[in-house]
Amino acid sequence: MTLRLRLMAGLVALCALGLAVAGTASAFALRAYLLARVDDQLVRVEQLGGATPAIMTNRLRLLERSGVDQVDGPSDYLLEIRRPNGMVRRITGAASPTPPSTLLLDAAARAGRLTSVAPRTTSDVSHPFTVTADGARYRAVDRVYAEGSRVLVALPLRPVADTVRRLVRIELAVGAAVLLVLAGLAWMLLTRGLRPLRQMIGTAAAIADGDLDRRVPADDSRSETGQLAAALNTMLAQIQAAFAARVASQEQERRFAADAAHELRTPLTSIRGYADLLRAGMVPAQDTDAALRRIQAEATRMATLVDDLLYLAYLDLAHHDPAHHDPAHLDPAHHDPGGRPDPAGLDGQRPLPMAEFDLAAVVRDAVADLRAAAPNRPVHAELPPDCLVHGDTDALRQLVGNLLTNARIHTPPDTPVTIHLHPAQPDPAHPHPVALPHPSPRPGTPALAPRDGSAEHPRGRADARDGSAEHQIGSAEHRVVLLEVVDQGPGMPADVVEHVFDRFYRAADSRAGGRGGSGLGLSIVAAIAQAHGGRIEATSSPGVGTTFRLTLPR
Repeated sequence: MTLRLRLMAGLVALCALGLAVAGTASAFALRAYLLARVDDQLVRVEQLGGATPAIMTNRLRLLERSGVDQVDGPSDYLLEIRRPNGMVRRITGAASPTPPSTLLLDAAARAGRLTSVAPRTTSDVSHPFTVTADGARYRAVDRVYAEGSRVLVALPLRPVADTVRRLVRIELAVGAAVLLVLAGLAWMLLTRGLRPLRQMIGTAAAIADGDLDRRVPADDSRSETGQLAAALNTMLAQIQAAFAARVASQEQERRFAADAAHELRTPLTSIRGYADLLRAGMVPAQDTDAALRRIQAEATRMATLVDDLLYLAYLDLAHHDPAHHDPAHLDPAHHDPGGRPDPAGLDGQRPLPMAEFDLAAVVRDAVADLRAAAPNRPVHAELPPDCLVHGDTDALRQLVGNLLTNARIHTPPDTPVTIHLHPAQPDPAHPHPVALPHPSPRPGTPALAPRDGSAEHPRGRADARDGSAEHQIGSAEHRVVLLEVVDQGPGMPADVVEHVFDRFYRAADSRAGGRGGSGLGLSIVAAIAQAHGGRIEATSSPGVGTTFRLTLPR
């Protein structure tokens, strides 16, 4: 049975129950009222009080018919007089129905309803009672006179029963009509009221068939169905977003696996080729050391690539598990002498070694390294005497080093590079940066792409309209530290900036001029910024230059 039928049946049943209760109560009330009136009429028969049976009989004009005396006038009383000698005289009115053949005095005596027959000096009247004779019911009172005569006065109850019966028939007819009208109105109102539910059923069926863009039509938000429709639309939007994100994540995972396999295949092919040549004795003796150096170089390159992938997974895990920021859980055994966590120890239990340190000193060292690697490049640094931040010293040292290395590799040798470091207030456009909605990626896997199709780093977002890519995460304090690395190189077009933080991404016409790395440098920068609750963004224009801006909470 459908919900509409159940609701209508319940409503009609409740209404029928109410009508039945009301009708039964009214019928009993009417019957009680009519019986009370009959009793009042019997009690008010005053003429019985001061007359003997002989006087009463003489006053009545008797009509002899079938042994029954009848008086003129519209009276429906039935009078029975039993004399002391046992003779019984019946007197009825013209409006009284034909009395039963059994005397009411005899029927009342058998029922034990008559008063005492002992002689009395004063008359007495009994309370009204009901007596049945030959199926006819009467309401009666009796009186015993001093000389021994007994008089019973009765009124028939058939008019009372007929009146109550007629009222019941009227109530049944009216109740049936009311129920029919109510059922029709209830059907129409329920059909209209449950229309949103049928629309929800249709929407759910369409979504089950694959139409994820379907939504429930909006209704009055003040009604329960309107509120349910709004909640369902919100839930459907989130489900669609999650589904799209999952599809995008799966696509990025497949692309990531292909890119990682491609990056690892090159050094593996070189190693296998040189190994085959050496084992086959096809390498001259004087070239054996060179072949072994090539094998070692390719193995080192492959190890570096694997280390970078595991380090990205480590940073992802540190960002998505707050316990990894608790220095109390730090295990020094999982860190190599160079400061980077040991990739072999990636077991989900290693925290970031968060501590307060001087970021200005770290940037100053990185600038010195840049000047040593590119002595002919103009490098200008604007650094405060000190700048205390809370974070992982080694991770932020690598972040700064990657940014400066990126500027050195991807710009001509004589391109000026400027580094700014200073405290600042949070950006009003991002007063409280929040993490982009994506699930915790597995080791080395990229995060979800946005629903609008724009590429999005797990910790970065690109805006192709203004040529800026932003990586926004965490929550900013009231004061932040701003680090800017500005170069005046060839710059990047908007479509390159859009993917600048993607893992394994390298532009077709890379600024490195063939000196590009694995495509993980800026991905590591974004992951470190995210793990520290910061924000990294890139702005660039062709022919103008590129600016990387890092914001960290103090």
